[in-house]
Amino acid sequence: MSDQQVKVGIAGLGFAGVEHLKGYQEYSRSEVLAVCDLNQEHAKQVAEEYEIPFIYTDHREMLANDDINTISVGLPNFLHAPVTIDSLNAGKHVLCEKPPARNGEEAIAMAEAAKANNRTLMYALVLRFGGDSLTLRKMVDDGKLGDIYFGKAGYVRRRGIPIGAGGWFVDKSKSGGGGLIDIGVHALDRVWWLMGNPKPISVLGATFSKFRHLVPEEIKYDVDDSAFAQIRFDNGATLMLEATWSLNLPGTGYLQIAGTEAGAKLDPLTIYRDDQDETPEVPSINGFREEVKHFVDCVLDNQIPIASAEQGVTLMKMLDAIYESSDKMGEVRL
Repeated sequence: MSDQQVKVGIAGLGFAGVEHLKGYQEYSRSEVLAVCDLNQEHAKQVAEEYEIPFIYTDHREMLANDDINTISVGLPNFLHAPVTIDSLNAGKHVLCEKPPARNGEEAIAMAEAAKANNRTLMYALVLRFGGDSLTLRKMVDDGKLGDIYFGKAGYVRRRGIPIGAGGWFVDKSKSGGGGLIDIGVHALDRVWWLMGNPKPISVLGATFSKFRHLVPEEIKYDVDDSAFAQIRFDNGATLMLEATWSLNLPGTGYLQIAGTEAGAKLDPLTIYRDDQDETPEVPSINGFREEVKHFVDCVLDNQIPIASAEQGVTLMKMLDAIYESSDKMGEVRL
Protein backbone atom coordinates (compact mmCIF):
# COMPACT_ATOMS: atom_id res chain seq x y z
CA MET A 1 0.00 0.00 0.00
CA SER A 2 2.95 2.28 -0.78
CA ASP A 3 0.82 4.74 -2.74
CA GLN A 4 -1.82 5.05 -0.02
CA GLN A 5 -2.08 6.85 3.30
CA VAL A 6 -2.45 5.54 6.80
CA LYS A 7 -5.88 6.47 8.21
CA VAL A 8 -5.69 6.34 11.98
CA GLY A 9 -7.94 5.91 14.99
CA ILE A 10 -6.44 6.73 18.39
CA ALA A 11 -7.58 4.51 21.30
CA GLY A 12 -6.84 6.27 24.57
CA LEU A 13 -6.15 9.99 24.91
CA GLY A 14 -3.73 10.18 27.77
CA PHE A 15 -0.20 11.51 27.29
CA ALA A 16 0.96 8.67 25.02
CA GLY A 17 -2.13 8.66 22.82
CA VAL A 18 -1.93 12.41 22.25
CA GLU A 19 1.77 12.14 21.39
CA HIS A 20 0.91 9.49 18.80
CA LEU A 21 -1.81 11.77 17.45
CA LYS A 22 0.61 14.67 17.04
CA GLY A 23 3.07 12.44 15.20
CA TYR A 24 0.47 11.27 12.70
CA GLN A 25 -0.79 14.78 12.08
CA GLU A 26 2.70 16.10 11.42
CA TYR A 27 3.49 13.40 8.83
CA SER A 28 2.22 13.68 5.28
CA ARG A 29 1.72 9.92 4.90
CA SER A 30 -0.86 9.69 7.69
CA GLU A 31 -4.16 11.23 8.76
CA VAL A 32 -6.08 10.87 12.03
CA LEU A 33 -9.75 10.18 11.39
CA ALA A 34 -10.96 9.26 14.87
CA VAL A 35 -10.31 9.41 18.59
CA CYS A 36 -11.68 7.08 21.25
CA ASP A 37 -11.73 7.58 25.00
CA LEU A 38 -14.06 6.58 27.83
CA ASN A 39 -14.16 10.25 28.82
CA GLN A 40 -16.40 11.62 26.08
CA GLU A 41 -15.86 15.25 27.05
CA HIS A 42 -12.09 14.84 26.85
CA ALA A 43 -12.46 13.08 23.49
CA LYS A 44 -14.56 15.96 22.20
CA GLN A 45 -11.98 18.50 23.38
CA VAL A 46 -9.13 16.67 21.68
CA ALA A 47 -11.13 16.16 18.49
CA GLU A 48 -11.99 19.84 18.37
CA GLU A 49 -8.44 20.97 19.07
CA TYR A 50 -6.94 18.75 16.37
CA GLU A 51 -9.88 18.90 13.93
CA ILE A 52 -10.65 15.17 13.98
CA PRO A 53 -14.01 14.17 12.48
CA PHE A 54 -15.02 11.04 14.43
CA ILE A 55 -15.39 10.58 18.20
CA TYR A 56 -15.99 7.26 19.98
CA THR A 57 -16.17 5.96 23.53
CA ASP A 58 -16.05 2.26 22.52
CA HIS A 59 -13.08 0.99 20.49
CA ARG A 60 -15.26 -1.67 18.84
CA GLU A 61 -17.43 1.00 17.29
CA MET A 62 -14.31 2.74 16.02
CA LEU A 63 -13.08 -0.53 14.50
CA ALA A 64 -16.30 -0.74 12.49
CA ASN A 65 -15.29 2.41 10.59
CA ASP A 66 -13.97 0.99 7.31
CA ASP A 67 -12.16 4.22 6.46
CA ILE A 68 -9.74 3.54 9.33
CA ASN A 69 -6.91 1.14 8.52
CA THR A 70 -4.65 1.72 11.54
CA ILE A 71 -5.10 1.94 15.31
CA SER A 72 -2.81 3.49 17.93
CA VAL A 73 -3.28 1.99 21.40
CA GLY A 74 -2.42 4.37 24.24
CA LEU A 75 -4.39 2.65 27.00
CA PRO A 76 -3.54 1.16 30.43
CA ASN A 77 -1.58 -2.09 30.30
CA PHE A 78 -4.52 -4.43 30.90
CA LEU A 79 -6.17 -3.14 27.73
CA HIS A 80 -3.15 -3.51 25.43
CA ALA A 81 -3.79 -7.13 24.47
CA PRO A 82 -7.59 -7.10 24.07
CA VAL A 83 -7.77 -3.83 22.11
CA THR A 84 -4.74 -4.71 19.98
CA ILE A 85 -6.10 -8.17 19.16
CA ASP A 86 -9.56 -6.77 18.40
CA SER A 87 -7.94 -4.22 16.08
CA LEU A 88 -5.78 -6.79 14.27
CA ASN A 89 -8.76 -9.13 13.86
CA ALA A 90 -10.66 -6.18 12.35
CA GLY A 91 -7.93 -5.87 9.73
CA LYS A 92 -6.19 -2.84 11.21
CA HIS A 93 -2.47 -2.25 11.68
CA VAL A 94 -1.49 -1.42 15.26
CA LEU A 95 1.00 0.78 17.09
CA CYS A 96 0.75 -0.19 20.77
CA GLU A 97 2.28 1.68 23.68
CA LYS A 98 4.81 0.09 26.00
CA PRO A 99 4.94 -2.28 27.75
CA PRO A 100 3.79 -4.67 25.04
CA ALA A 101 1.45 -6.42 27.47
CA ARG A 102 1.10 -7.54 31.09
CA ASN A 103 3.06 -10.72 30.42
CA GLY A 104 4.60 -12.90 27.74
CA GLU A 105 1.45 -14.94 27.23
CA GLU A 106 -0.48 -11.85 26.15
CA ALA A 107 2.38 -10.69 23.92
CA ILE A 108 2.41 -14.07 22.16
CA ALA A 109 -1.33 -13.83 21.49
CA MET A 110 -0.84 -10.33 20.07
CA ALA A 111 1.98 -11.48 17.78
CA GLU A 112 -0.08 -14.46 16.62
CA ALA A 113 -3.03 -12.17 15.78
CA ALA A 114 -0.76 -9.91 13.74
CA LYS A 115 0.59 -12.88 11.80
CA ALA A 116 -2.83 -14.47 11.28
CA ASN A 117 -4.27 -11.23 9.88
CA ASN A 118 -1.13 -10.24 7.95
CA ARG A 119 -1.01 -6.87 9.69
CA THR A 120 1.81 -4.79 11.14
CA LEU A 121 2.14 -4.70 14.92
CA MET A 122 4.75 -2.36 16.40
CA TYR A 123 5.45 -1.35 19.97
CA ALA A 124 6.06 2.29 20.91
CA LEU A 125 9.43 1.85 22.57
CA VAL A 126 10.26 5.50 22.21
CA LEU A 127 13.80 5.50 23.62
CA ARG A 128 15.00 3.57 20.57
CA PHE A 129 14.08 6.55 18.40
CA GLY A 130 16.10 9.38 19.93
CA GLY A 131 19.02 10.79 17.99
CA ASP A 132 21.61 9.40 20.42
CA SER A 133 20.13 5.88 20.36
CA LEU A 134 19.85 5.79 16.56
CA THR A 135 23.40 7.10 16.16
CA LEU A 136 24.83 4.53 18.56
CA ARG A 137 22.88 1.66 17.03
CA LYS A 138 24.30 2.52 13.60
CA MET A 139 27.81 2.50 15.07
CA VAL A 140 27.12 -0.91 16.59
CA ASP A 141 25.74 -2.21 13.27
CA ASP A 142 28.81 -0.85 11.44
CA GLY A 143 31.10 -2.74 13.81
CA LYS A 144 32.62 0.40 15.35
CA LEU A 145 32.42 -1.06 18.85
CA GLY A 146 33.37 -4.62 17.91
CA ASP A 147 31.54 -7.49 19.59
CA ILE A 148 29.24 -6.18 22.32
CA TYR A 149 29.59 -8.37 25.41
CA PHE A 150 28.38 -6.21 28.30
CA GLY A 151 25.66 -3.66 28.94
CA LYS A 152 24.06 -1.99 31.90
CA ALA A 153 21.12 0.34 32.20
CA GLY A 154 19.04 1.90 34.90
CA TYR A 155 15.98 4.04 35.33
CA VAL A 156 16.02 5.04 38.99
CA ARG A 157 13.48 7.30 40.67
CA ARG A 158 14.14 8.30 44.25
CA ARG A 159 10.43 8.97 44.66
CA GLY A 160 7.89 8.63 41.88
CA ILE A 161 5.12 6.05 42.20
CA PRO A 162 2.33 6.65 39.68
CA ILE A 163 -1.23 5.73 40.69
CA GLY A 164 -3.36 6.14 37.56
CA ALA A 165 -7.13 6.19 37.22
CA GLY A 166 -8.58 3.71 39.70
CA GLY A 167 -5.08 2.89 40.91
CA TRP A 168 -4.30 0.70 37.90
CA PHE A 169 -0.54 1.37 37.93
CA VAL A 170 -0.16 -0.28 41.35
CA ASP A 171 -2.65 -3.12 40.87
CA LYS A 172 -0.77 -6.09 39.39
CA SER A 173 -3.90 -7.56 37.83
CA LYS A 174 -4.18 -4.41 35.71
CA SER A 175 -0.56 -3.34 35.22
CA GLY A 176 1.32 -6.65 35.19
CA GLY A 177 3.85 -5.23 37.64
CA GLY A 178 5.30 -2.05 39.09
CA GLY A 179 8.43 -0.03 38.40
CA LEU A 180 10.03 -2.85 36.41
CA ILE A 181 7.28 -3.18 33.81
CA ASP A 182 6.50 0.56 33.79
CA ILE A 183 9.90 2.25 33.44
CA GLY A 184 12.30 -0.68 33.63
CA VAL A 185 10.92 -1.80 30.27
CA HIS A 186 12.45 1.34 28.73
CA ALA A 187 15.89 0.75 30.23
CA LEU A 188 15.92 -2.96 29.41
CA ASP A 189 14.61 -2.57 25.88
CA ARG A 190 17.04 0.13 24.84
CA VAL A 191 20.18 -1.54 26.15
CA TRP A 192 19.10 -4.92 24.71
CA TRP A 193 18.42 -3.27 21.33
CA LEU A 194 21.78 -1.46 21.34
CA MET A 195 23.48 -4.79 22.10
CA GLY A 196 21.91 -6.17 18.91
CA ASN A 197 18.90 -8.00 20.41
CA PRO A 198 20.75 -11.19 21.37
CA LYS A 199 18.68 -14.19 22.48
CA PRO A 200 18.29 -14.33 26.28
CA ILE A 201 19.07 -17.68 27.91
CA SER A 202 19.03 -17.00 31.67
CA VAL A 203 17.81 -14.40 34.14
CA LEU A 204 18.62 -13.72 37.79
CA GLY A 205 16.47 -11.05 39.37
CA ALA A 206 15.18 -9.56 42.60
CA THR A 207 12.18 -7.29 43.07
CA PHE A 208 11.10 -5.42 46.18
CA SER A 209 7.99 -3.67 47.46
CA LYS A 210 9.08 -1.38 50.30
CA PHE A 211 7.16 1.86 49.78
CA ARG A 212 3.53 0.92 50.13
CA HIS A 213 3.24 3.67 52.75
CA LEU A 214 3.59 6.31 50.01
CA VAL A 215 0.29 5.19 48.46
CA PRO A 216 -3.13 5.96 49.99
CA GLU A 217 -4.40 3.07 52.14
CA GLU A 218 -7.58 2.63 50.12
CA ILE A 219 -5.54 1.92 46.95
CA LYS A 220 -4.60 -1.69 46.29
CA TYR A 221 -0.79 -1.98 46.12
CA ASP A 222 0.72 -5.34 45.19
CA VAL A 223 3.54 -4.43 42.79
CA ASP A 224 7.29 -3.90 42.89
CA ASP A 225 8.75 -0.47 43.53
CA SER A 226 12.30 -1.61 42.72
CA ALA A 227 13.89 -4.36 40.63
CA PHE A 228 17.43 -5.51 39.85
CA ALA A 229 18.53 -8.17 37.37
CA GLN A 230 21.28 -9.83 35.39
CA ILE A 231 20.45 -11.33 32.00
CA ARG A 232 22.73 -13.61 29.99
CA PHE A 233 22.51 -14.23 26.24
CA ASP A 234 23.31 -17.03 23.83
CA ASN A 235 26.27 -15.09 22.37
CA GLY A 236 27.94 -14.94 25.79
CA ALA A 237 26.99 -11.33 26.48
CA THR A 238 25.41 -10.15 29.71
CA LEU A 239 23.58 -7.08 30.97
CA MET A 240 22.75 -5.55 34.34
CA LEU A 241 19.47 -3.74 34.98
CA GLU A 242 17.98 -1.64 37.74
CA ALA A 243 14.58 0.03 37.75
CA THR A 244 12.88 1.79 40.65
CA TRP A 245 9.87 3.94 41.39
CA SER A 246 11.22 4.59 44.88
CA LEU A 247 14.68 4.01 46.34
CA ASN A 248 16.66 5.71 49.09
CA LEU A 249 19.39 6.66 46.65
CA PRO A 250 19.73 9.51 44.14
CA GLY A 251 17.51 9.31 41.08
CA THR A 252 19.34 8.66 37.84
CA GLY A 253 19.08 7.26 34.35
CA TYR A 254 21.98 5.67 32.52
CA LEU A 255 23.00 3.28 29.74
CA GLN A 256 26.42 1.84 28.95
CA ILE A 257 27.60 -0.88 26.58
CA ALA A 258 31.07 -2.35 26.10
CA GLY A 259 32.53 -4.04 23.04
CA THR A 260 35.88 -5.47 22.00
CA GLU A 261 36.81 -2.31 20.06
CA ALA A 262 35.13 0.43 22.11
CA GLY A 263 32.50 1.20 24.71
CA ALA A 264 29.76 3.80 24.83
CA LYS A 265 27.37 5.63 27.11
CA LEU A 266 24.39 7.87 26.47
CA ASP A 267 23.37 11.30 27.82
CA PRO A 268 25.51 12.54 26.19
CA LEU A 269 26.65 9.95 23.65
CA THR A 270 30.31 9.27 24.40
CA ILE A 271 32.58 6.65 22.82
CA TYR A 272 35.46 5.20 24.84
CA ARG A 273 38.32 3.79 22.75
CA ASP A 274 41.65 2.91 24.39
CA ASP A 275 42.46 6.07 26.39
CA GLN A 276 40.51 8.41 24.11
CA ASP A 277 36.97 9.72 24.54
CA GLU A 278 34.87 10.80 21.57
CA THR A 279 31.57 12.71 21.54
CA PRO A 280 29.97 12.11 18.12
CA GLU A 281 27.55 14.64 16.69
CA VAL A 282 23.97 13.58 17.38
CA PRO A 283 20.97 14.79 15.35
CA SER A 284 18.14 16.42 17.26
CA ILE A 285 15.20 14.00 16.85
CA ASN A 286 11.88 13.91 18.66
CA GLY A 287 11.56 10.24 19.56
CA PHE A 288 7.76 10.32 19.68
CA ARG A 289 7.55 11.76 16.17
CA GLU A 290 10.24 9.45 14.82
CA GLU A 291 8.59 6.27 16.13
CA VAL A 292 5.26 7.22 14.53
CA LYS A 293 6.97 8.07 11.24
CA HIS A 294 8.82 4.74 11.29
CA PHE A 295 5.60 2.85 12.00
CA VAL A 296 3.72 4.59 9.17
CA ASP A 297 6.55 3.90 6.73
CA CYS A 298 6.61 0.23 7.74
CA VAL A 299 2.86 -0.09 7.17
CA LEU A 300 2.88 1.66 3.79
CA ASP A 301 6.13 0.13 2.53
CA ASN A 302 5.48 -3.36 3.94
CA GLN A 303 8.58 -3.39 6.14
CA ILE A 304 9.18 -5.05 9.52
CA PRO A 305 9.41 -2.46 12.34
CA ILE A 306 12.54 -2.27 14.43
CA ALA A 307 10.27 -2.71 17.49
CA SER A 308 8.44 -5.73 16.12
CA ALA A 309 5.80 -8.03 17.56
CA GLU A 310 8.39 -10.79 17.93
CA GLN A 311 10.75 -8.52 19.86
CA GLY A 312 7.84 -7.57 22.08
CA VAL A 313 7.41 -11.24 22.97
CA THR A 314 11.09 -11.62 23.90
CA LEU A 315 11.04 -8.41 25.91
CA MET A 316 8.03 -9.57 27.92
CA LYS A 317 9.60 -13.00 28.48
CA MET A 318 12.65 -11.29 30.01
CA LEU A 319 10.45 -9.20 32.30
CA ASP A 320 8.42 -12.28 33.27
CA ALA A 321 11.64 -14.13 34.07
CA ILE A 322 12.84 -11.34 36.38
CA TYR A 323 9.63 -11.61 38.38
CA GLU A 324 9.81 -15.42 38.40
CA SER A 325 13.46 -15.39 39.46
CA SER A 326 12.65 -13.06 42.34
CA ASP A 327 9.77 -15.26 43.48
CA LYS A 328 11.84 -18.47 43.44
CA MET A 329 15.05 -16.74 44.62
CA GLY A 330 17.06 -18.36 41.87
CA GLU A 331 18.06 -18.33 38.21
CA VAL A 332 15.45 -18.81 35.50
CA ARG A 333 16.43 -20.46 32.22
CA LEU A 334 14.69 -19.29 29.04
